[in-house]
Amino acid sequence: MSQAPRLRWPSIFGYSMGGVANFYMGNVLAAIALPVFSIGLGVDAWKIGLALGVPRIWDAITDPIMGHLSDSWRGRWGRRRPFVLAGALGVLATYSLLWLPTAAWDKDTIFWWFLVVSMLYYTAFTVFSIPFTALGYEIAPTSALRAKLMTVRSLFSGISSLLLPWAYAMCFWNWPALLKDGAPWGERIGELVVKAEGGVLPAGGYQIVGVGLALFMTVCALCVLLCRETPGVAAPSLKDFGRSARAVFENRAFRPLCGALFMILVGIFLVMPMATYVNIYHVFGGDQAAAALMLAKVGSVQTAINIASVPVVGWLVARKGAARMLGWFFAFNIAGFAIKYWTYTPEQPWLQIIPLAIWAFAWTGAMLAFNVLLGDICDYDEYHSGLRREGIYGAVSQMINKLGVGVATIISGGLLSLSGIVAGSSEQAPEAVWLIRVEFAFIPALALVVGLLVYRRYPLTDGRANEMRAEIAARKTAAASSLSSS
Repeated sequence: MSQAPRLRWPSIFGYSMGGVANFYMGNVLAAIALPVFSIGLGVDAWKIGLALGVPRIWDAITDPIMGHLSDSWRGRWGRRRPFVLAGALGVLATYSLLWLPTAAWDKDTIFWWFLVVSMLYYTAFTVFSIPFTALGYEIAPTSALRAKLMTVRSLFSGISSLLLPWAYAMCFWNWPALLKDGAPWGERIGELVVKAEGGVLPAGGYQIVGVGLALFMTVCALCVLLCRETPGVAAPSLKDFGRSARAVFENRAFRPLCGALFMILVGIFLVMPMATYVNIYHVFGGDQAAAALMLAKVGSVQTAINIASVPVVGWLVARKGAARMLGWFFAFNIAGFAIKYWTYTPEQPWLQIIPLAIWAFAWTGAMLAFNVLLGDICDYDEYHSGLRREGIYGAVSQMINKLGVGVATIISGGLLSLSGIVAGSSEQAPEAVWLIRVEFAFIPALALVVGLLVYRRYPLTDGRANEMRAEIAARKTAAASSLSSS
């Protein structure tokens, strides 16, 4: 009698820490680049949007190549872990270099530096992220184990993401206080968190934060090396890239799932920077430091709600099924975005936590369900082809989503400029502020409605996924029996 599949705790810990790294690598740059480089250093918003978006499109194009290379790689250290190590070290170098520019640099020089180095950064991110993602589907062979692994990963990412909302606020801290001669550490720490005078971005703070984040992401990424890869899988040949890519795009379960996630990400990233602008110019009347502090506070509360939601959504996905619950998470996301127009207000700044709380719950659930369903789709492919191609499925899903994020990020900077927002100005026209408030609330809500309609075409039920896995296991047992008897 064969032993039931299980997950080792070192693999769970290592993969979950990798999830922390993957979360920060994919989100932290977009979260603080526009406030630092446009509002702080005065570079036009559309240029920073372009410098963020073009590398994401490049990142998306390289994903399938990296996925197939990871699937077909045969080496002493496995298919995934050599690339995880190389990507982690690449992120350390490139993310640190991104923050070298200062206000003394020419604006065009800052733009070109940011564009070139961010291209290198997102290349390193691809080298890490694609093999890391595939590794999760490989080490957790059933829906139940995937739900467990993704729940723990979400919990780790949620706890660590308490830091993310403070990344921009930390740029305003008094970092030279740590070097104060003769002062006790208690006094130094006390002076550290004092915000800059006049609410203006101080020189050097964002550079210290950037290097610190690079180190943090790299340490978390290296923990993935604790994961034990599955030996002896039926892997594709390195020469069969075209065949593997064609199989992914012809998969009738894969297309609607990724199409739905594409619409979510387009809607969210198109307006993501506007949260900062709405807070600065509508809620706090131009005070950058006060807005940064509020963003950090509500972001921390949102993250706490996110963490508390993980066991709940994990239970719902495991009990009710990922395919069924994803539609409900879509609906909650739509409601959360639509009410933002009325909850971001100077009279009651804390009201903005209401839509953020709804979004925290629904987004956590949607991402967990998506990861479980993508594993089911890899099983669906093996059911029909006999091959395990987690790498290219994860890569193509990320490619589609990154194309959406890249296009949306490019447009977002232009959307801010077209709305009438003036880079580097402490005041904005009332019409421009009203327009970004409307865009901030209703663009993502409409995109999510379209995404939900696309998802309705997803053909696999949770029961059918279990049946396929049972038949795959029966085939392998029969093949092993035949081999041993011959």
